[in-house]
Amino acid sequence: MKMKLRDETILKIGMFSMTAAILIGRFFDVSYTGFSITDFLEGLFTGLSIVFNLTYLVRLRRARSGEKAAPFSVKGRI
Repeated sequence: MKMKLRDETILKIGMFSMTAAILIGRFFDVSYTGFSITDFLEGLFTGLSIVFNLTYLVRLRRARSGEKAAPFSVKGRI
């Protein structure tokens, strides 16, 4: 069973992830045996934000151009 997220949900997840990354990097500092947990979480949320925000932009472009929002395929695009 494949679950599809709506465009608004994808944008909300991307914005929440970026907000969490900024706030964690700015206000928290947790280390465990020399490994900075806050740096890990900041990078994780930044990466999630990039992926979800770019996915939203690609879907928005496809919707405005009238293309079908099909899954990504590299066949014939390289």
